[in-house]
Amino acid sequence: MPLPRLSSEQKKFDRTFLSSLNFDESGIEINRLTLIFNKLCTTNNNQLTREYFRDFLSTLFDLNDETIVERLFILIGQGEKTLSLKQFLYSINLLLYASYDEQIKFIFRIYDVSADGNLQREELFTFLRKDLLIINEKEDGDMILHEFITLLFKKFDKDHDGVISFDDYKRTCQENSTLMQCFGQVLPRLFRKHMVKSMLNGNISIISKKEKYLNEK
Repeated sequence: MPLPRLSSEQKKFDRTFLSSLNFDESGIEINRLTLIFNKLCTTNNNQLTREYFRDFLSTLFDLNDETIVERLFILIGQGEKTLSLKQFLYSINLLLYASYDEQIKFIFRIYDVSADGNLQREELFTFLRKDLLIINEKEDGDMILHEFITLLFKKFDKDHDGVISFDDYKRTCQENSTLMQCFGQVLPRLFRKHMVKSMLNGNISIISKKEKYLNEK
């Protein structure tokens, strides 16, 4: 995109990074996100904490899975305890404007907790266990979940080697795109994306709601 007029903070970014972002050409979105970031970081030396990042994703994007949000924070922040403005902009650009291939790669990285390039049964158990509503005793719930994961493996494990590789995952999602986030919601739903884009581009009613949230922090 054409580079917008930069603030003093944004001038620290290299042009390659700015050109890689898919925000609007006018620069309105990136500038408003910078203002939001500064508001969220007023008490923490211009660094975004895990808590504020989690609240921000919950409020604007309706992403509330603590395990997944923690994974997001770790991957975006590269293991650090806070996020910089550059990392924050990268994360929002990814949530709003990632291409189909970028979405598949990133979602898989979120699920791949061990970072070994494969999804193991134990990793899926971690993501799915909290979402399974079980009336029976805990042991019965775990057994049912293991059976459910076995069914998922039959769907995803194309080469039948006992793990879900990225190629397995990608091929399955290409066959049925609704399975892309079946292990947990990583990216916001389409309605939420439209809502946030509308807010960033001047929808007063949504901005007011966001400003109320920021003022309460």
